[in-house]
Amino acid sequence: MEKDLISIIVPMYNAAQFIKKCITSILNQTYKNFELLIINDGSTDNSLEICNKFKDQRIKIINQENTGSEYARLTGIKLSKGNIYVLLMQMIGLPKIIYRS
Repeated sequence: MEKDLISIIVPMYNAAQFIKKCITSILNQTYKNFELLIINDGSTDNSLEICNKFKDQRIKIINQENTGSEYARLTGIKLSKGNIYVLLMQMIGLPKIIYRS
């Protein structure tokens, strides 16, 4: 079962108060075959600095101008490599919707 690569997509905009907990909860999952795509949607706070402190090869940070969470999610979907992807709707680290591509 752990052969499937899961792409976890987290749109981020000014999420400094949430993002560390979100990333930590994802990295602490028992399933380890995943990529974490954090789509920085033009954050102006220190969200990006917090993300850059995590040194895990599964984390990919994509920066883009602020276009809104829907477009940030679409960016993540386009760049994902997994055959299953999870879209996080809130910055709490809990998946809300799972799709199989």
